[in-house]
Amino acid sequence: MPALASRADRAFTAALRRLARRRSVILGYHGVAEAARRDDLFMLLLDPVKFRGQLEMLATAGFRFTTVAELARQIVDGAPPPGLAAVSFDDAMRNNLTTAYPIMRELGIPATVYVPTDWLGGHSPWIGPGGDNEIMSEAELAELSRAGWELGAHTRSHADLSKLDYEACRSEIEGSCRALERIIGAPVQTFAYPFGYYGPAAVEAVRDLGLLAAVTTGSGSWDRFELTRAMMGAADPMPVTWLKLTDRYEPLLRTPPMRVARQASKRLRGRLDDWRKRSNGDLSSE
Repeated sequence: MPALASRADRAFTAALRRLARRRSVILGYHGVAEAARRDDLFMLLLDPVKFRGQLEMLATAGFRFTTVAELARQIVDGAPPPGLAAVSFDDAMRNNLTTAYPIMRELGIPATVYVPTDWLGGHSPWIGPGGDNEIMSEAELAELSRAGWELGAHTRSHADLSKLDYEACRSEIEGSCRALERIIGAPVQTFAYPFGYYGPAAVEAVRDLGLLAAVTTGSGSWDRFELTRAMMGAADPMPVTWLKLTDRYEPLLRTPPMRVARQASKRLRGRLDDWRKRSNGDLSSE
């Protein structure tokens, strides 16, 4: 098995090398931590070993790492130059600082963290109580900013902007920007649409607020206000990672067989989440 894994890694790195000659990529993560599946039903926490391995393969393949803002500034004639890779994190989980940052500092890689500012000092609603679910404090965000990481806005409350009108979108986005600017003492440059959901009102609000760019979760393009991202899941095998990096994953998910499979998976996760909540309630009442 180790030899097969090694051959698989070499083959994937060779494919990444060819990809780096053709295009740039933006990778999206949430957390980097070891977690039991019952506490991470949405598979948002990537194992640190797997996380490091992905970054090392991208570096070996020749990708040059940058922040989302720096990548966006290099978009000319509809796309950035090939070979750039921007690493981003949604929701400002504390393990971005305690686990991801030491790995990336060692590898010389910066990142962009997208912050739902009303959540600071709290816990992620997507990670169970037994998981690594803490959200960073203001002081911890400032530490990352001083280390050269970009902090981007992610609304105040992690709102679904596709359901809001222009004024509500603008309030959510601007509130997040102003809170972050107070923390870092510098203008916020980029924004991430929560859940990847947005409509014309959200895009207009981002433009009107003078932001440089905004990122989606895989369904975008190289338009600066709908930048495509490859969202990395905890259990993604290499073929799925490849589909995401080449923008083929989202179109595949929209096919009828995959829609049926996703609906079944969503129902199963819902049942598991209900079971976990009941179990936690039973335990807490003892």
